[in-house]
Amino acid sequence: MQRLILLFSVLLMGTTSALAQVELNVYGGYVPSSKSQYTYYGNRVYFDDGANFGVALDIDAPVPGTQIEISYMHFSTTISSRGGIDVLFDPQKANIEYYQIGVLKSFIEDAPVDPYGLFTLGASRMDAETATSDYWNFAMNLGLGLKYFINDRVGIRVQARLLLPMYFAGGGFGCSIGTGGSGCGTGLSFGSEVIQGDFTGGLVFKLGS
Repeated sequence: MQRLILLFSVLLMGTTSALAQVELNVYGGYVPSSKSQYTYYGNRVYFDDGANFGVALDIDAPVPGTQIEISYMHFSTTISSRGGIDVLFDPQKANIEYYQIGVLKSFIEDAPVDPYGLFTLGASRMDAETATSDYWNFAMNLGLGLKYFINDRVGIRVQARLLLPMYFAGGGFGCSIGTGGSGCGTGLSFGSEVIQGDFTGGLVFKLGS
């Protein structure tokens, strides 16, 4: 957490002096229960619902109505395995974090009420009680939300997101030679092991000029 605060502080100092508009978002909310999309020896992994919190930094991009968002989210839950004959692990506490960077696009520019769409990429981290190491995944977030500014500096933000930790499903590389010519190609595929989501609300603080 200290490293995260330091990172946001460095980004904040660098961007407020160089850009006309930076927004600091702090929020809290609710993550519904979820489960793994695939079974392990007949078991699925279940994630209890609970509260989450996070922070995001939105930086104006050169494209009108577009911001670059850098965000962090923390969620504490209980995980358990159910469904099979053998229990994979006992119910235990786990912390889940999302580290993301992406694009926030306003649907109505310069309006008092600002609806937007959000797309970010990054990583997710799960730290379970009995795990010997942290479990990291590539992750993608998709969201829709609304900002409403009370005055020139302070606003309210509500949002709903899909949180998609991804696993690497496979890849391939091949070449062919024939009478019509030659060619090579590659392929990669990803899938979502767990489909999570959250509903959040918080405050937005405009910084800079």
